[in-house]
Amino acid sequence: MSYYIGIWEGPPPLSNAHAGSEFERRMAVRSQAPPSPGVLRLVDELLAIHPDIDRPEGEESPWSDGPLLNCVDGSAVFIPIRQDRVGEVAALVEQRARRLRLVAFDPQRGQLLPSATSVPRTAQFELPTADELPLHLRAVLAEAMGAGRPMAGIVEQADTEFYVQWLTRDGDLTIEAQGDRMLPAGLRLAPDGRAQMVDLGFVEGEPNWIIQWDDGGRHLDEAAILLTRVLTDVRRLPFGTPMSLQTFPV
Repeated sequence: MSYYIGIWEGPPPLSNAHAGSEFERRMAVRSQAPPSPGVLRLVDELLAIHPDIDRPEGEESPWSDGPLLNCVDGSAVFIPIRQDRVGEVAALVEQRARRLRLVAFDPQRGQLLPSATSVPRTAQFELPTADELPLHLRAVLAEAMGAGRPMAGIVEQADTEFYVQWLTRDGDLTIEAQGDRMLPAGLRLAPDGRAQMVDLGFVEGEPNWIIQWDDGGRHLDEAAILLTRVLTDVRRLPFGTPMSLQTFPV
């Protein structure tokens, strides 16, 4: 059996779960488009190190199928690796993909390479609808809670730098929303906005509003909804607002 690594050109996924959804979409809907420049360069670099398995010089090749160009579909390539060479070759594929700014995903482990919980990651995105956003945030929060190490995340509005953030540590989950002190006057909360934050369960403070749970894993749905409501109800950011997400071990 082969071990597959999915590589594609595109925006950095927000989480391992987001990457998994994108991988499944690309596997299900083949574009039949010609190879994109980044993917073609990756394949060329890999073949310069390990020739195709169907070539005379490829007897010791780690690829379990070939030629590798047949595994390319437009802006994606699904690289087949022999099971006995996975440890060695997956690291090579990850390193080359990262250098070319391609997304690398291991579907067997359900993880980005490197994993979304092992290194700092940044993604730019447009704010989804209030129905969709909690699903994405919950996936990121769940990965942070299960990382086995303290993790932080920051969602920031691109043009104002207003942020909401979280920290997971030893099972605790802390959610914060930026307070007024560092915001220009026009972005500070009106009395009704402050009342909304209190109604949501936040404790007012500076520099941030804060809410904390000792058993964060039981409150992931609630936390994702609270973050969404701060952005869409309190701050009233419209669908499509440019945002950024950073996640990192601490």
